[in-house]
Amino acid sequence: MALQQHVEIPLGGQIVDPELPQRRLALVAEAAEGLLAAEDPARMVDELFGLIQSELRLDVFFNYRLEAGRLVLEAHGGLTPEQAAAGAELDLGQAVCGCAARDRQRFHVTGVQQSEDPLVAFVRDVGLDAYACTPLLHGDQLIGTLGFGRKWADRFTDDELSFLHTLCHFVALAKYRLMVEQELRAGIEQRDKLLGELNHRVRNALQLAVSVVRLEVTSAEDRAFSDALLRAADRIEVIASAHRPLYASDDPSTVAVADLLTAAGGGSIDGSLTVKDGAGAKLPIEQGVALALLVHTAFAEGGAPDQPASVEIAEQPGGTGMDVTLAGVRTGADALSGRLARALLRQLNGVVEPGADGLTIRISTANKS
Repeated sequence: MALQQHVEIPLGGQIVDPELPQRRLALVAEAAEGLLAAEDPARMVDELFGLIQSELRLDVFFNYRLEAGRLVLEAHGGLTPEQAAAGAELDLGQAVCGCAARDRQRFHVTGVQQSEDPLVAFVRDVGLDAYACTPLLHGDQLIGTLGFGRKWADRFTDDELSFLHTLCHFVALAKYRLMVEQELRAGIEQRDKLLGELNHRVRNALQLAVSVVRLEVTSAEDRAFSDALLRAADRIEVIASAHRPLYASDDPSTVAVADLLTAAGGGSIDGSLTVKDGAGAKLPIEQGVALALLVHTAFAEGGAPDQPASVEIAEQPGGTGMDVTLAGVRTGADALSGRLARALLRQLNGVVEPGADGLTIRISTANKS
C-alpha cells in the first residue's frame, strides 16, 4: 500500500550521524520558541519550514486550516502558483490532507510516483516521492493539517516522522493560541462597541433630563423651587460628565479617580480645576460617581477667595484608602454637612476633615463589603 498510517520504516544504508539527536533537539527548541511567540499563523509555518528544510531535505509543505467544514490552503512552500491554486481547497476525505483531517490520523505516503491511488494524485503531480501529513489538533478540536514532502527519497524514517510530529504539535498549540487571542480581540471590540453605544444612549438620556429640568426652571414662579431645580440639573450634569470616563476604563468595574474628577469637576467652579494624582487611584464605579457628586457639592457651596481650585489624590498608608484634598472650597466646620453630602459620605465610607487650606475627604477601603 502506498498510503500508510504510523509507518516506521528506516532508510536502508543511511549513515548514522552521532550529532543528530542534539541537533534535532536544538531545532525543536528553536522552533517551539518561535512558534509560541508568533503573531501570524501563515508566516510562522513559513519560518518553520525555512528552519527545518535543510536538516530534513524537504522540498514542499502544505498547511491547511479548517474553515466552514473545508480545508483552505493557508501557507505553502515549494509549489508553483498553478499547483497552489489546484490545491487551494479540499473537502474532508479528499486527497491525503483531507483524509488526515477526516480521520484525525497521521498519514505517511511512500513510493508516491509508483502509486496509482487517486488519493495521492495531487502530491504525485507535484513531483513528490514521499509525503507525511499530520492533523493539527487541540484536544478534540481540529484546527487543520500540516504536511511535508520530499522528492529525493520515497519515504521518511521513523526518527524523521517523530521529529515532524513533534513540531506539528507545537504548530497546533501556536495556532490554537492565535485563534483564542483573535476571538478575545473580537469579543473586546464587540464589548467596546456595545459600551460605546450604551454610553452614547445614557449620556443622551441624561442630557435630555437636564434640558427638561432647566425648562421647568423657566416656568417656575417660586424662587426657592427654581433654585432647587437648578441644583438638581447641575447634579444630573455632573453624572453625565462623569459617565464618559466610566466607559473609557480598561476595567469596567472601576474608574480612575483623576479622570473622573477632571471630567465632572470643571462645571462646578468658575475657572479651571487642577487635579493631581500621583498614584493612579481607582474606585468602584458606584463610589466614583458618589465622589464626583461630593466634590461638585463642595465647590458648589462656595469657593475660597483668591485661591485656585484644585484636587489632590493620595493613597493612605498601607493601602487602606485614599485622601482627596480639595483646595479653593469653603472650609468651615459645617462644610459638606448637608443631607446629600452625608449620604454620599456614607456611600464612600468616608469622613471630611477641614484644614487650614481646604477640605480632605478621607475614603476608607479597608473591610469594605
